[in-house]
Amino acid sequence: MSNLLTDKVQEALLPAPNGATLFIFVGNALRGDDGAGPYIFERLSGVVENRIQLLNVADRPEDCIDDAVAAAPAKTVIIDAADFGGTPGEARVIPHEFIPDTTLSTHTFPLKVIAGILKEDTGSDVFFIGIQSKEISWSERLTPEVKNTADAIAAFLSANHEQQATHKE
Repeated sequence: MSNLLTDKVQEALLPAPNGATLFIFVGNALRGDDGAGPYIFERLSGVVENRIQLLNVADRPEDCIDDAVAAAPAKTVIIDAADFGGTPGEARVIPHEFIPDTTLSTHTFPLKVIAGILKEDTGSDVFFIGIQSKEISWSERLTPEVKNTADAIAAFLSANHEQQATHKE
């Protein structure tokens, strides 16, 4: 399954060499492919090492700020469905400058602002991994393309992080 993930995406998913890594999963599980982040979070119960913290913030990414500051990670990875004009299910590391300043999704607060706050308040390197959505209408199901990529990300994280993690919803 990891052939769905480019080297750049895999590199972003690897733990920080020194210090903790925080994974923030964003999305609305009732909006089809926008639920990719929470779907991955659910698949990772108890499968990653203790230097990893997992936060499921659903469609309220601003709720992660206090927990992120308390975790003081060396690396933060935000995973969310996105529309970057790619092929449905395609995962990309999206550079900070290409994340919109405004809310153009199901979220209540712009992810670019959240990423900036996290970088400033934690000093961590912040990566944004977007999964190209196909359908974000009212549905509790991911499309097969997005589900395959979400499963590949969960499998990659499981294979590269072997012990218990801290989970927060």
